[in-house]
Amino acid sequence: ITEKFGRKTGFVCSSLAYTIGSMIEFTSNSFTTIAIGRFVSGLGAGAGIVTTPIYINEISPVELRGVLGSMNQVSINGGILLTQVLAINWSNDFQWRLILAVGAIIGAINFVAAALIHESPKWVALKGNYTGAFNILTSLRNGDDQLSTSEMNVWKMEDKAHIDFIRQHPHLENLKFYHYLTDKNYFSSRIIAAGVMVGQQFCGINSIIFYGVKILINLFPNSAVAINCMISVGNMVITFVASLYLDRLGRKPMLLSSVSIMGVASVLMSIGIISQFPTLSVLSTFLYVGSFACGCGPIPFLLISEVSQNEVRGFAQSWGTSCNWFATFLVGILFPIINAKIGGFVYLIFAFVCVIFAVFISRYIPETKGKKTYQEVWGIEERSTLD
Repeated sequence: ITEKFGRKTGFVCSSLAYTIGSMIEFTSNSFTTIAIGRFVSGLGAGAGIVTTPIYINEISPVELRGVLGSMNQVSINGGILLTQVLAINWSNDFQWRLILAVGAIIGAINFVAAALIHESPKWVALKGNYTGAFNILTSLRNGDDQLSTSEMNVWKMEDKAHIDFIRQHPHLENLKFYHYLTDKNYFSSRIIAAGVMVGQQFCGINSIIFYGVKILINLFPNSAVAINCMISVGNMVITFVASLYLDRLGRKPMLLSSVSIMGVASVLMSIGIISQFPTLSVLSTFLYVGSFACGCGPIPFLLISEVSQNEVRGFAQSWGTSCNWFATFLVGILFPIINAKIGGFVYLIFAFVCVIFAVFISRYIPETKGKKTYQEVWGIEERSTLD
């Protein structure tokens, strides 16, 4: 949808799905109806999490791409926090529907907002409408014609490189999703999209997001919900603060630092849970979530668009997000089973995954800070030498 009909259309569709899905859940009186509502809401979540990073990447100046791209993760964390706060008073037999009503209201607001925003100027340019793209870009750059012209010239160079590439690879002219998944020209960006998104989840963050209360309630029977909300507040604040340094320090150093500290925190969490040392457990949980927020949370979503060719960014984001959600599903379904069998030792598994992920980042992921084009990211002189 985002590749064929535009990023704006993707937002409108996702917002519509949020609203309809939440309303179905809000009015449901059976398991089946709730399942249908969940499915429709899930369509909206999937579409939204694919479209948002692409759109932010395409409207952002290069020097602000890191901080603006991180706002996606800040907003996700804000949504998680809002849900947890609402659940403090409304997660009971009589008021649970109100949480879902709030979801429908937010979806409706998002629908109106989606109808008012500009289309991505880069997508408009990719469709050959350079005049329309220039007008949108100038509006986004506060009327700075010189800056807009400079950016448009870079896009035109990319388009020319793409045309030359298609002449040499005519089978990719009518690009389909299966081309992205199978063609060797997209191998590097495809592997990185899968690797960073799977690694992000297999490091174990959703063991905290999904089951934090269940883990903490054994250590703090009267304060587990409040502590979990504090963890979410910390996650959101630290993500925002860390975003200010993404365009200064670079994606790769921050990602490596984030994963390394998460590995250490996972070991400490394991020790705290096994030895029934509540203070160590909570402090290491905060350290783990904080280090995730510094890099492993926001950077993977930002990175996919930066390491992928223009014409497949929508496909790449869809592929990466699908890998991310599959990994989320595995962690969500397997963590309670493994945790029941080995207890706190499960976090040693996550620590081991952090080590593997750090090696992958170090060896395979290029630095994208300040790079304007795909060719700059990969150090490619001409598109014909790609991969």
